[in-house]
Amino acid sequence: MQKNFQDLLSALEKPHDEDALRWVAEQNRHTVARFARGKRFEQMQHSILQSLNDQNNIPWCDHYHDTLYNFWQDDCHPRGIWRRTTLTSYLTAEPEWETVLDIDRLNDEESASWCYHGAELLYPDFSRALVFLSSGGDACQIREFDLISLTFVRDGFFLPESKSAVSWLDKNTLLLALDAGGDTVTTSGYPRCVRRWQRGESPQEARLIYSGKTSDICVDACHDHTAGFEKTVIHCSLDSQRSNAYLLTADDRLELIAIPPDATCDFVRNWLLISLTTDWQIADKTYPAGALLATDFVAFQQGQRDFSLLFTPDMHTTLQDYSATQDYLILNLTQDVVGRVEILKVENGRWRCVQKRALADFTSIFAAAIDTESNRYQLVTYSFLQPCSLSYGDFDNNSLTLIRQDPAYFDNADFDVSQHFARSRDGTQIPYFQIASKALALTGDHPTLLYGYGGFGESLTPHYLGSRGCTWLQRGGVYVVANIRGGGEYGPAWHLAAVKQHRHRAYEDFAAVATDLVQRRVTCAARLAAQGGSNGGLLIGNMLTDYPELFAALLCEVPLLDMTHYHLWLAGASWIAEYGDPEIAEERQWLQRYSPFDNVSGKRRYPPVLFTTGTQDDRVSPAHARKMVARMQQLGHRNVWLYEQHSAGHSNATENSQIAFDYALTEAFLWQMLTG
Repeated sequence: MQKNFQDLLSALEKPHDEDALRWVAEQNRHTVARFARGKRFEQMQHSILQSLNDQNNIPWCDHYHDTLYNFWQDDCHPRGIWRRTTLTSYLTAEPEWETVLDIDRLNDEESASWCYHGAELLYPDFSRALVFLSSGGDACQIREFDLISLTFVRDGFFLPESKSAVSWLDKNTLLLALDAGGDTVTTSGYPRCVRRWQRGESPQEARLIYSGKTSDICVDACHDHTAGFEKTVIHCSLDSQRSNAYLLTADDRLELIAIPPDATCDFVRNWLLISLTTDWQIADKTYPAGALLATDFVAFQQGQRDFSLLFTPDMHTTLQDYSATQDYLILNLTQDVVGRVEILKVENGRWRCVQKRALADFTSIFAAAIDTESNRYQLVTYSFLQPCSLSYGDFDNNSLTLIRQDPAYFDNADFDVSQHFARSRDGTQIPYFQIASKALALTGDHPTLLYGYGGFGESLTPHYLGSRGCTWLQRGGVYVVANIRGGGEYGPAWHLAAVKQHRHRAYEDFAAVATDLVQRRVTCAARLAAQGGSNGGLLIGNMLTDYPELFAALLCEVPLLDMTHYHLWLAGASWIAEYGDPEIAEERQWLQRYSPFDNVSGKRRYPPVLFTTGTQDDRVSPAHARKMVARMQQLGHRNVWLYEQHSAGHSNATENSQIAFDYALTEAFLWQMLTG
């Protein structure tokens, strides 16, 4: 029996193994039969699908001069259309769209199942595009597309489905990070070398520019086309937290851009912008972690170290990202996890803040440059209860005009957002958002869903709840978002506090929020569920094994769970700097302490748990969820389910109808477990 079980586990590690897929199909059958049924499920599915297909949703666009491109999916276009319009038309109530590429039609013509994964357009006339098509995962087929004739270019640039990366150098030349398997990729499965690929050459024969090590995560290259400041930069990611950047000189030499390896850099005309992860001491001055610096790039390469300090973090405020117009730099910040904006401009050779914007009531504001050749920008506002509003602005005339608003999917008048803080085991105050009825009585019995992530410096900021307002809030549920350590809500230090051997802090933080919700009498263990995906799935796995008494149900999506083998599957090796290396004895010990697959027991009682994954996931192997379910079932646990979407990769399913089905199924699971 044990040998048969080990054989099963071995099969489940292979995503497309026939025995594994038969086992998955049987698991799916049980899960669907239990949860995807009844009037309540059908109502939720219908509500979610309506919101996804709503023709009034904002068509988010990429701007190329005065032509705007948008990718759109609805019930008439399940796989979607890539389309375009003019800026003038977009500003009207009903823009006139021209279809550039119909993915459903392409699939019919080629008897394929492609998903659109974006495009890169040729600067400066944007007459050609490199189109990325995927069968569901991260790997893409890359084809050259003519944006005048709206056809694929015959004998144009082409790469088979892989994790290769390309960008335009000019019409006949690409910068190519090639994934051709074998020694062309790192142990993480990403490209190891950058090449200059001329039209007509085979990719493998393209001239080598840079070669990384197999132990690196990946390499890539980009070209800055800004007139007068053109440059090609090579990036080599040493691990998930460190990288090197090189300037490619006119004579094809590589010059190191000598910033700290855990810092990142970008370019705005003559300026080099540096984001710091840890303190950086230059001579007798120390620049703090989380700061943003600017300096003249040419002078920096010549050895000068004269910096302008563009942003300095404090205990409440951190930089999330930035973008540049022709004359302004837009900083997107969070203050106690809520977004706000600062605008900077160079005056007399120095940067200074010329404008600040923030909104009340936990409403976030986000701004981004439209291009670097004007001072136009777009500004978006949103909150948990307020759908996105899109405005266009121009710094030249200080204008700001509301363009579009997403439809509201639920009546928000009866609900309220509040922020609370829970004390973690080591005394750290952990913020969390609570979204609930204004009339919420603290009776300790409200169905409550707690969401978390806590990894890779990613921040969980307010976002519109959309259809969850219908499926959760309006049915009497409370929704909670925990801003635990490991994320980036309070800058790099918040992230680094929960990496490697300190990963347990993220789990202690999440458990502290769960406990605080009970102590505040919002809910009780019999009415509390938790949800997380990917790294957040690892979080939920640890709630299952270490804190099962806190929850009545757990939803564990596209998770990492087998932490002593994660580095051997797909992109797993790229996360060693975040989690630790199982090949090192000391690190393997702490990995085993928070490896749910290794810690699940037949002697403990666990709350009901639903694991979800995707067969096409080529980032986090579906082996994690599969093996965990098999192990728990072998140990005698019955309230454990698996749902594996065959066409899905690491993110949502490929079509809105399938997204609605999957979402309704998980909501039905949560409601059944919390309320019967």
